[in-house]
Amino acid sequence: MKTVNLGPVPVGDAHPVVLIAEIGTFFNQDVELARHYLAQIAATGVPVFKTEILHDADVCLKSGNLQYTFTHAGGKKAEDYRALIERKVVPLSGYAQIFAACRELKMPFIASVYDFEGIDFLVKEGGVAVKIARHNITHHPLIAHAARSGLPVIFDAGVVYLDELSAAVRVAQREGAEIIINHHPGANPTPPERHHLRIVQTYKQTFDVPVGLSCHYRGDELLYAAVGVGVNMIEKGVVDDNTRVEQDVVSALNLSDLKTFHQKLLNCSAALGERTPQITEPRDLSTRKGLVARKPIAAGDKLTLDNVGFAWPPVGINVEQWDAVSGKAAIRAIPAGEPVQSGDVNI
Repeated sequence: MKTVNLGPVPVGDAHPVVLIAEIGTFFNQDVELARHYLAQIAATGVPVFKTEILHDADVCLKSGNLQYTFTHAGGKKAEDYRALIERKVVPLSGYAQIFAACRELKMPFIASVYDFEGIDFLVKEGGVAVKIARHNITHHPLIAHAARSGLPVIFDAGVVYLDELSAAVRVAQREGAEIIINHHPGANPTPPERHHLRIVQTYKQTFDVPVGLSCHYRGDELLYAAVGVGVNMIEKGVVDDNTRVEQDVVSALNLSDLKTFHQKLLNCSAALGERTPQITEPRDLSTRKGLVARKPIAAGDKLTLDNVGFAWPPVGINVEQWDAVSGKAAIRAIPAGEPVQSGDVNI
């Protein structure tokens, strides 16, 4: 599998899992709050920052009469989808301030984009990858434009058929883009049984690209399981207070827990190690077993489990040589309790 670089951050099987701290639109048009989130994220050592470039409310029809229902810590709330978008739209000048802060902090950043202008703006500002949301997996014109940007394209593979994902990947690869696929289990919050983490390896084997996880689990233990099944990247929402009534924050991680969470992920990633056993320290063989006479053995007696025992340290014949000496006659008498030496028997 080829490594895909998010700016200076490599993503792939040969590298530690990469955590992407996602603030989405949690800041609700408050650019200073977004910059505050960013500063806290950068202070934890998390390597990549993510948001959404939602600058034009017309990505949703005014008269669509579409309701969006989201879960929060206290229950559910329904909201007109257009109204939701309108209260989250930020002009590109606002995003420019956020991305300027990223550059000051030397924090690589990516963003979900919803139109051509957003992609061009992300490239201009120095973004390191374009994220295609799961609801745009069949938006081939958008995908092609993202692929022509020269940036890696990250696909959110959530509640999509494999053939839809395959078609999207082909569009991007025809334009020369590098690809990362993010497994997205679906609902927010996603219960454990909906995660189907084995699909991570299916995506790797099918597409031969790095595979991440868009995490919408309310907790952290499944993230460590995801590292175990081989994810290369984890995208996790972060917010100041995940109990407030707001879209998507129910599964976000509180910023106060981010540093500890990141270190745990790195520990799990480091623990995966190599595919073959590795000897990382000098081996102490002093407690391996050697052959010892359990009872007096006369010259000419055959060595059997009746008259031979095993004890450490292995000062005589080692136990792994038992098959070679079993049934052989002793050359000399061996007192009980004495190690059986290599000269005591013809091997």
